[in-house]
Amino acid sequence: MGTSSNDISFLPNKIDNIWEKTQKMFCIEAKSIQDLNNIFNHGNSNLLNKIEKSFPEDGIQFLKVYNNIRELILDINNIFPNGEIKLLKSNTTNKIILTRKQVALIFILGFFNIFDLGMSKMNINSRYDFYKILNSYKDPNLSKGRSFINYMTIIGKWLGENNPILNEQITYLRENKNFNIKNFENIKQLCDIEIIEQGSMFDTKASFCIDFANKNIGGDVLNKSIVQEEILFTVEPEAIVSIFLMEKMDDNDAIRIDNLIQYSNYSGYAKSFKYENSAINDKKLIKHNIIAIDAVFDYSGGLDKDSVLRDLIKAYVGFNLINFDDIDVIKLDKTISTGNWGCGAFGGDFELKFIQQWLAATYAGVNKLYYYTFGRKEMNNVVKNLENIKLINVNDLYKSMIKSKLIKGKVLNIILNNMINNINK
Repeated sequence: MGTSSNDISFLPNKIDNIWEKTQKMFCIEAKSIQDLNNIFNHGNSNLLNKIEKSFPEDGIQFLKVYNNIRELILDINNIFPNGEIKLLKSNTTNKIILTRKQVALIFILGFFNIFDLGMSKMNINSRYDFYKILNSYKDPNLSKGRSFINYMTIIGKWLGENNPILNEQITYLRENKNFNIKNFENIKQLCDIEIIEQGSMFDTKASFCIDFANKNIGGDVLNKSIVQEEILFTVEPEAIVSIFLMEKMDDNDAIRIDNLIQYSNYSGYAKSFKYENSAINDKKLIKHNIIAIDAVFDYSGGLDKDSVLRDLIKAYVGFNLINFDDIDVIKLDKTISTGNWGCGAFGGDFELKFIQQWLAATYAGVNKLYYYTFGRKEMNNVVKNLENIKLINVNDLYKSMIKSKLIKGKVLNIILNNMINNINK
């Protein structure tokens, strides 16, 4: 069966009139920030104006490598000869592998608003739009923009050096998988776990980190919000290209991205988020493999039976991506770093999300789960009872979680008490 146009996105070199406009935009060198502003499809950028005024060193460094960036765009026929990229659709299992140079080119085309020249013609996800970042001059979007400038500056430097790191591959994959509890009834013991009460889940020994995702991957990274997922995508901008590649996740979908580099250091969270400086040390790059799963959005805690089962399945589908069976996908240690998934703006119950993820990790064959509580008092009861929970039969824990009438903030006690009552009957 042939591929339909809805299954692919077209790049500017595929469409003659758009490519002519693109070439015209990038045919001249830029010697100032004002020159760069004139290049933008939408005209002047508040971001670059603010950088020129308040962070001139950022602009100076970017200008030094801009010609390398410009040449990258003009070389698109060699980098993407077909001028098209397949999309990873909802309810499917598939992958796409791109070089770091290809990823950078897609990001840069987005940053310079090239896709806005004909988004519908090119079949581009309307969420892949940098306009709001570029036209913001206040934090946190200003810090997002500075992170993006830093990323492109580093890419430009590597282009000038012909750095082989640009030939490294980044894998974007998604899986749609069914869940049948009967397949796991013989599992008796919960997988190994380590609870870490302070620190970042991205400073971990684990092979994979969980992205507390929106069903539309990347969430609001190109808009106003900046919590866990948006921060991750801001400091590791190669993840943003997944917005270009991916349709939204359905209940049985999860997404995995391998070999991301952290390009920027930051401080703060949400409104206090701030770009600090470059994270790049050529002797030691910080790299992550991430798994994106979206939780139920429910201020009551996601405690009804359908929501409890839905998020258990979602976590399982995500964690099972450690087992993705494909000759082109690197096999890594089956260890995962996670934390209070879905417990912020999504309103999830801390104890329930902990139990769901531990069960899901066990079903998926995770060797060790590193669980970061971020010092939240809502996790005190879990920490206190951890050794007792480890002794529970997996199937019994699952049944009690599904059958119990749960109350937000009291989930663990209710589940444990129901198990004790059933034993005594």
